[in-house]
Amino acid sequence: MTKRRAIPLFGLLLLAAVGVAAALLLTRERNVTTSSDAAYRAYREAVENERRFYLKEARLGFAKALELDPEFAMAMAGLARYVEKEQALSLLRRADRFRGRLNERERLQLDLQLAGREKGPEEQLKVARKILGRYPTDFRAASIIAHHEKALGHDEEALKVFSRLLEADPNNADAYNLIGYYHGYRGDYAKATESLKKYQFMAPDQANPHDSLGEIQAYSGHYDEAIASLNRALSIKPDFFASYDHLGVAYEGKGDYSRAREHYLKAAELSPNMKEAYLYKAVRATMEAGDREGFRPIAERFEKLPKGEYSDFHPEFLLACEHLIEGRPAESEKVLALLRPKLEAAFQKKNRPPERKFYEPGWNYLMARARMAQGREAEAVPLLEEIASPPNGWEGFEGRLTVYEAKAELAALLAKRGELERAEKLLEENKRWNPSWSPTRPAETTVAEVRRARVLASAK
Repeated sequence: MTKRRAIPLFGLLLLAAVGVAAALLLTRERNVTTSSDAAYRAYREAVENERRFYLKEARLGFAKALELDPEFAMAMAGLARYVEKEQALSLLRRADRFRGRLNERERLQLDLQLAGREKGPEEQLKVARKILGRYPTDFRAASIIAHHEKALGHDEEALKVFSRLLEADPNNADAYNLIGYYHGYRGDYAKATESLKKYQFMAPDQANPHDSLGEIQAYSGHYDEAIASLNRALSIKPDFFASYDHLGVAYEGKGDYSRAREHYLKAAELSPNMKEAYLYKAVRATMEAGDREGFRPIAERFEKLPKGEYSDFHPEFLLACEHLIEGRPAESEKVLALLRPKLEAAFQKKNRPPERKFYEPGWNYLMARARMAQGREAEAVPLLEEIASPPNGWEGFEGRLTVYEAKAELAALLAKRGELERAEKLLEENKRWNPSWSPTRPAETTVAEVRRARVLASAK
């Protein structure tokens, strides 16, 4: 223990004055934003929960802050991140009417959200660069810039954005999280794991670091390690819905489709805004499991979903799946043929100008299954090839896994048709993308079985 040096009376008075001045300054800045102590506390708690990816708590916190102070502009901006597009835009425009109460950084953050909602990605990027130029530790602005670089295929530039962020703020755990993901997107799972373990070390009591590592492990084929990491995340926060989704991915990788479905359904139950996506995944796992009894309860959940972008197509999609699982592939094909032009129209409406080409891998997958079930394997090949070569590139692990699985399915189909060399080439491509790949899925083991049969036949 060090000996404390006595402070003269004048020094004590000076420290007190500085403390009072600092407190008055903080109070004055906060009072410009909100005059309510309770609203400010609710807002700060919401911001912290958002940083931890505790999204339900974040949304409730922003809503509470706004209830306590209906003119709290930053609470409006926070809540806008959790509501539908039109409601979000209304909140942001309302917040903009109170921008005179905000400090410069808050005004720029509001401009960032408004640009994203009203003016598009290019304008949002300009605001993000302006923010990062003035505030080098701003994580949200850095994330937008890095995502833009990645979308252009500039992976190294995207990683440099976060490297510079860490130079300005070495203790930014969130930067290690996204660095891990960006390495993962490139297929460098060693570096991804290294970065995510740093994130885990810096925030061991939060669920997301364990979830992020578990997600990387699940998508890199380390299924048992993934299950352990994800269960650790759920032991910290039992309603962390993303971990249930990633457990579904891990169990699918192990070929345990029934358990995968259970976890997708749990994710759908807990998720505030991704129920539809998780239910689709549950349907696919149910089909892979061949579980007729398990299909109807999932269909009933679809019926309870609120109206959304693709909700008009749910009945036809589910009918096509039901025909397949009940052994009526010709009927499924008829439904899918009628569904395709509707999907194309919805896609073009959403993507104006039409810079992106139509791509709906779920439709291709179902139609391929319908044709294979009718013995028309040759007609299924181009459908799987389209999934394996997305015209707009892929985004995130889901997109990459879709390509990976399509190549495996295509390899199995080609092997059965006698094209073993081409099948093995596809699996080799998968292995280059994912060095830890191991043939656990039925489609992958099919190729090995055909190979063994050919070797035995040639030995006779």
